[in-house]
Amino acid sequence: MKKLPYVFLVLLLAVAAIVACSRTQKTDKTTSAQLRTHKEAVDTLRGSEEAQAAQPAQPLEIIPENNSEVLASNDLSALFHRTEEYDEPAVYNGFYGTDHYRIEMYFASVTKDAIHPNVYHIEGKSRYKRNITPFHGEIVLEEAVQFRDPNISEANMKEMEIKNTYMTHGTFKLQEDSTFTGSGVFSGKVAIDFATKTNNGIRQWYFSETKEGAQGAGFIFDGKWVSYKTGKSKPITWARDIFMIADGILKDFSIGERDVEINPKYRKLGWDNFWENDEWWNENPSAKL
Repeated sequence: MKKLPYVFLVLLLAVAAIVACSRTQKTDKTTSAQLRTHKEAVDTLRGSEEAQAAQPAQPLEIIPENNSEVLASNDLSALFHRTEEYDEPAVYNGFYGTDHYRIEMYFASVTKDAIHPNVYHIEGKSRYKRNITPFHGEIVLEEAVQFRDPNISEANMKEMEIKNTYMTHGTFKLQEDSTFTGSGVFSGKVAIDFATKTNNGIRQWYFSETKEGAQGAGFIFDGKWVSYKTGKSKPITWARDIFMIADGILKDFSIGERDVEINPKYRKLGWDNFWENDEWWNENPSAKL
């Protein structure tokens, strides 16, 4: 097995490069750009491909714990902002509508409610095609489930200064400004995976295959958008690391294993400018058709 310092140097480099590579790199639209997801970090923690083949992934061990205490004692708002391992603006990509066109969600502010520790207030903006629309709303967390991943060694957990790992589940409702053309309400289910650290801090957790949780994507918002004007709805899904779940939404969306590429056939669905860091969230919001 590789020495731990080397393992975690690779791990940190992989995590730091996830979105930085994808948003700062400009590429000819006729070619494929390299993207990096958390898959390399996951594979590094679990050892070589040969080791993984010899020892298939084991199911997570669920550990009973006081859910209300976990939600009360941890402020998860930090998971939606710039962090040490995710030094990027809080802009998240996803799929919208039956054609799964790209949508971007920007969280300008996420704050924990002073009275209800399971409630988080959100303000931000959405961008779909050329429309930028402000929204506000809430996340209401319903449970926190502690788990242990037997596929990650205790030595690696100690090296990462991880105390416990959790899956959280709840609901969200984000209301767009009704004065904007084509506005509506986003609502549905949210899953968030996080870890507490030995120094009492928290961090996003990407490194376990939590099929009942965020599936290695950090967090997932999954639900629908309903138009104020027509009442019609459209499906929507977005995540912190969308490439961890994208292939389950659009077949072969990403090509490759560790260094992945967006399949050229899906560029027309809004992914042709994925590498352009235009900071649209800093613009004065206006409805543009």
